[in-house]
Amino acid sequence: MRKYAYLWKNLLALGLALLFVIPASLDFLAMRRDEPIVRTDALSQVRQLSDYAPGLTGTALDTEIYFFDSGRPGGVFLVLGGTHPNESAASLAAIAFIENIRVQTGKVLVIPRTNRSAFSHTSPLDGMQDFFAITLDDGSQRVFRVGNRLTNPLDQWPDLPYYRGASGRELRTTESVEMRNVDRLYPGSLQGTLTDQVCAGIKNLIDQEQVNLVMDMHEGSPEFRYLNYTMYHERAKNVAADMAFEMQLAGLEMNIELSGPASLGLSHRSLGDNTNALVTLMETYNPSMGPLHGKMDDELVIDGKEPLYRQAHLDGHIPFKIPEEGIPLDVRVARHLFCLDSLKTAYNYSFPENPIEFTGFSDYEALAQAGLGALLQPVANTP
Repeated sequence: MRKYAYLWKNLLALGLALLFVIPASLDFLAMRRDEPIVRTDALSQVRQLSDYAPGLTGTALDTEIYFFDSGRPGGVFLVLGGTHPNESAASLAAIAFIENIRVQTGKVLVIPRTNRSAFSHTSPLDGMQDFFAITLDDGSQRVFRVGNRLTNPLDQWPDLPYYRGASGRELRTTESVEMRNVDRLYPGSLQGTLTDQVCAGIKNLIDQEQVNLVMDMHEGSPEFRYLNYTMYHERAKNVAADMAFEMQLAGLEMNIELSGPASLGLSHRSLGDNTNALVTLMETYNPSMGPLHGKMDDELVIDGKEPLYRQAHLDGHIPFKIPEEGIPLDVRVARHLFCLDSLKTAYNYSFPENPIEFTGFSDYEALAQAGLGALLQPVANTP
């Protein structure tokens, strides 16, 4: 009897372990599945970043590049989303861009998951949720991952105590985790880490496809100084200034900031230094990223409302103007999309002989009012 009692205790312990392990395993596997992106008839082709960085083939960092080719000569515009997946508006803006764009002149290339691995995990010990859902106008839902700003350590390990990127940027001690940050390692190296190879692949893509204009879309925590800013490489000064003017004409605050030497390794600095493209980076407000927010839930991620940050602004601790109603994801995505349209218009002012023409994003108020429920297409439409 004692023998069987021992067996039953072991079976009970195994059962209790499976009770926790199985749901955790399912959640872990779900974080590895890419959300579907609806491919419209405007899409020309989809290629992989490994076509430009062969070492990424078969890895979790290889990612899709969506090509929209008008068939008419003109400029080439590269849009980067998902550099930091927890900056949700930037990722969703890239997807909405893919699902709604119509290109009349030149080419537009979009990478919606620039650091694909970073979508597969969240920041440990921060109480982050894994997913959030957007309800579409037809009543269906699309679910998206929150993600992290860094490559998953399961895909790139270990973090070294010292790492020197191709730009000359040195990452030491506590900053060494940034060797898993795509936006610290440009122009990248095909002989470096997988994250480094992502950067090198994007640099090679720009060179081989003769990209003229780049926008890297981001969000920042409420404490961040450069919210509603666009950073620009000095060669993109006129284009950035005209873009800001276009947005201000539409009643949107937009500031510009020259990329300085301290920005080595960041897209706007080191892609600008090492390619012929005009490179910019835009930031919007995201209250779910800062340390002051409360419970992370759909209200925080989607509605962009955090009373603690609102109070911190009213008390004078945060200069960024935070309205009582928050800044919803719909509004932030609309701002990104309108910025892409304004940047295209500004580029065409300076380079009328090599234009980029696309439609779908020229009315900010309409974009904001329609929201993601209208901009995102039902997954049933995916071939």
